[in-house]
Amino acid sequence: MKSYITLGYRNLTRRRTRSFLTILGVMLAIGFTVGLLSISEGFMSSLDDMLKSTGPDLFVRPKGGAKMPFGMQGTALMDGDIEPVLRGIPGVGYVEPVYMAYSVDGGQTGFGPMMTMVSGMPAKEFFEIRPSARLEKGRFFRENEKNVVVLGAVVAENTKKKLGDRLELISGQGLKIIGIMKRADEPFDYFAYAPIQSLQKLYGDPDRVSYFLIKSKDGEKIDRVADSLKKAFPQYDIQTVKQLIQDAKKMMSMARAVHFGVSCFALVIGVLFVACTMIMSISERIREIATLRVIGASKGFVTRMIVSESVILSMIGGAVGCLFGVLLAHGINLLIRHFVGDTFFRTLVSVRIFSMGICIALLIGAFAGLVPALVIMRRNLSESLRYE
Repeated sequence: MKSYITLGYRNLTRRRTRSFLTILGVMLAIGFTVGLLSISEGFMSSLDDMLKSTGPDLFVRPKGGAKMPFGMQGTALMDGDIEPVLRGIPGVGYVEPVYMAYSVDGGQTGFGPMMTMVSGMPAKEFFEIRPSARLEKGRFFRENEKNVVVLGAVVAENTKKKLGDRLELISGQGLKIIGIMKRADEPFDYFAYAPIQSLQKLYGDPDRVSYFLIKSKDGEKIDRVADSLKKAFPQYDIQTVKQLIQDAKKMMSMARAVHFGVSCFALVIGVLFVACTMIMSISERIREIATLRVIGASKGFVTRMIVSESVILSMIGGAVGCLFGVLLAHGINLLIRHFVGDTFFRTLVSVRIFSMGICIALLIGAFAGLVPALVIMRRNLSESLRYE
């Protein structure tokens, strides 16, 4: 180990309490930054996973509906008779009409009871559109069945429902649970499914649907199919899953910038912690540093010694802070699960964020050590030797 690093390390151990408090400050600054950035990183990763999902490729919705694939389009309905026309569009493989309803049985969270979204749809093409979907318990519904429902894996987990139990709709009617899906970590885990004609009849909306899900034929370009649909149905919103995720990523990029802006306050505190420690440490050793200069130590040697002290402090704090950030990210996951329930979103401390935390710690140490070092190097040597 080089002598200036050895000297720097020994200087830190002289005032262990002060060094510990400085490391603690850097740890909190880096940990808070890593934990906060893990929120947007996890959301981005979840969106990328959605792109890889094996579900539908396009959504056909009423104009003005919310552009999210989670049944949040409001009360607008479409004419279900356009289904044969949709099937005739070049490149369209499967078409699935969906009628949305809501259940008051959604499980309890920190914010109170949740709702479950129930998708009314035909049974015949459910597994073709979602090839990764599998039943874990019971069976899937048949086209002519009434008042039955199949639960996605997350819905079953949140509601604690079992086969034979009833899922109560907001309208007051109950649906008998006849099947539970196996968890696949895909969007369909978060819905319940019922025969479309049964739901339409319960709500008095025959031949009306909330939206259509479309899966393109193998080898067909999604954008080309979307363009054909837009020309054929200009009165509806046509949205690809890819477009949906790109829009969500743009919104999340702004949130990431806000997260980093907020974390900058913590980083400034970390810089101040290290800088104050180094200033106090150097003030106590002015004569010692001057003596080193007199016996032959160069300015560069003394500067490297001081900077090495600062960097060692920051790197230890940064490494521990990154680990603290991982724990903080897990804590955020637990809070989300408590207040929102099980969702597709998870925080993620990626290698990129971990490396960023270490690099920020290195920069904090270099900056906080370099400034005091340059100041002490400008002091008059003879005055420094007489300093008390």
